[in-house]
Amino acid sequence: MSATPNRAQASGARKPDSLRSLRAGAVWGALPARDQQLLLWLMAGDIVTAQLASLLVYGPLRIAQRRLSRLVEIGLLRGFWTAGAQRPHGRCAYMLTRAARLEIERLQWPEGRPDRPAELPPSAPIHQLATHDLFAAFLRAGNPTLSEGIFAWLPERACGQLFGFLRADALAGIRVADRTLTLFIERDLGTERGEVLAEKVRRYRSVFARAPEAPIAVGFVVESARRASTIQSLASRYVTAGLCFLTIVAERARADPFGARWFDGQTERSIRELVGDPVSGDQPVLTPGCLLDPEAIAALDDRAALMLPALRPYVRL
Repeated sequence: MSATPNRAQASGARKPDSLRSLRAGAVWGALPARDQQLLLWLMAGDIVTAQLASLLVYGPLRIAQRRLSRLVEIGLLRGFWTAGAQRPHGRCAYMLTRAARLEIERLQWPEGRPDRPAELPPSAPIHQLATHDLFAAFLRAGNPTLSEGIFAWLPERACGQLFGFLRADALAGIRVADRTLTLFIERDLGTERGEVLAEKVRRYRSVFARAPEAPIAVGFVVESARRASTIQSLASRYVTAGLCFLTIVAERARADPFGARWFDGQTERSIRELVGDPVSGDQPVLTPGCLLDPEAIAALDDRAALMLPALRPYVRL
């Protein structure tokens, strides 16, 4: 046997029949509907944890973990560990592979994607996940019986495509009974310098300064009361009718999104007190398991902007 050559050589190339060589278009029809819905959401949402995936579509956490692992095995997702100074313990997250994103894009737009401005580089994963934590809190707190909750949520990627140089971390359409609020979300982790924050405030003012009839709020969700004070000091220099700058400590917002008090520089008010626009058309509240409804995806990507009448003059669709 010692004279028999060892022909088992490691190969860097994937075999044609390996799971990772399959294209998204080839396996799409064989995927469960829940997997398809999550992958479609990731086209805008960019990144997901097992906890968020379970909230959006899978239900039990163990099922979410198993399905995400399977999608990594197939080669549609890549899993990785993400941590930072603000989240030193880190957590496991998942994103579409580049090949899967291109394939799903072809499935969505067989004749080519509509013309849009070139996409800006996404925020760091730790920052996107911090914003998604707020999204999850709003979902958990939604109450269709009281018509209280979010009816639209645009992630960072969708905001960048729709508003160009004004790229919020998220945009929420919030409903309380028969009133609504259009709320831009700026998730601040305390890493940006004062001049960067001031530029953000100036951009919002430059876009919405001539629209006093459209009540729009910009909410900075921060890590400390001291950071909130810094932002309010900057915002006070750019007072604009119809545009309100709010701050809140993230822990409070996650614990009670609708009851927690947001500070506008003078008074503290909850979301229930901030809503002002009348409800326009059918705006159902989004709750856990929302992606089980195939139609709900339209409230979670760039199409959701059409559900916010105050923003229609500014949206590039």
